[in-house]
Amino acid sequence: GRIRKENRNHELHLYICDECGYKSNDDRLAAMNIQFLGDQYYQGVKRPKFTKIRSAE
Repeated sequence: GRIRKENRNHELHLYICDECGYKSNDDRLAAMNIQFLGDQYYQGVKRPKFTKIRSAE
């Protein structure tokens, strides 16, 4: 899936991936992303982050 602010509906607490259609609670996915970055930090990555991938459109 992709991380995009535009895919998050704050009122419904819903995240829908515009690429694959995956749906989940937005706060749950945010927590999973934070956990992933924390795991990366614990493994020695100095400044873990997600990188934006540009499409070929």
